[in-house]
Amino acid sequence: MNFKERVPFGKTGLMMSRIGLASGFGVPTAAIEKAFHEYGVNYLYLSMLKRGHMVRAIRNLAPKHRDELRIVLAKPTFGGFFLQSFVERWLKKLKIEQADLVVLQAQRKPLNQKLVDRIHRLRDSGKVRFVGMSSHERPLFGKIARGEVKAPVDFFQIRYNAVHTGAEQDIFSHLPQENRPGIVIFTATCWGKLLKPQLMPAGERPLAPADCYRFVLSHSDVNVCVTGPSTAAQMEENLKALDAGPLDEEEMARVRRIGKHIYSIDSKPPLLAR
Repeated sequence: MNFKERVPFGKTGLMMSRIGLASGFGVPTAAIEKAFHEYGVNYLYLSMLKRGHMVRAIRNLAPKHRDELRIVLAKPTFGGFFLQSFVERWLKKLKIEQADLVVLQAQRKPLNQKLVDRIHRLRDSGKVRFVGMSSHERPLFGKIARGEVKAPVDFFQIRYNAVHTGAEQDIFSHLPQENRPGIVIFTATCWGKLLKPQLMPAGERPLAPADCYRFVLSHSDVNVCVTGPSTAAQMEENLKALDAGPLDEEEMARVRRIGKHIYSIDSKPPLLAR
């Protein structure tokens, strides 16, 4: 497994970098452009916060590299109201004609028919290629994967890290062999907890950021892991995972041991970058 190679994104067929960049913590424009040119990072996620740097990077990159870029818009749904106008507004800001992906955030229950209809109209309009959903409700994803709940979504955005491994049982084990949804992971560092010395087991050093991303990407069902650095230095540190590749057995055992320890003592997520 080579993390530097792009992989097919589930049934969409789009080729994705293994690590994607999210705008939410303010990663600078120049760093985003460097990530694309030097590391091949093409999954660019406009999250709900601090999007200006990402907007400028996309405007700079798109004229020459639009076919390679995977531009992702995040939309809190609230029933899907204004979904079409939201997309059109951001396409205008980005100076592009189509978004590759739209993520419907904070889904807690199956999609109602009105939202399903809006998703179909959005895709039919040609403004968006693929639509996915994000949620902390892991059982909902499992039901969709098993076909028990119908949802016209092409990919899942899921919380998964060494502390919170429930997706392995609740979601990954239920994915179909064919026509799979793309799988995007967020919170690889568990909101920074896996990096904090005071949360480690006795005598154990904290994980490096790259270790957290390597853990996530070592799972065969994961396509992309999103990172949210706030500085160029943090981005460089996180992207070391691409060169390091999958964890070996000893490294995997250590990361899981640390994650299990943190889960046992603290499950409250502070809002931290990375």
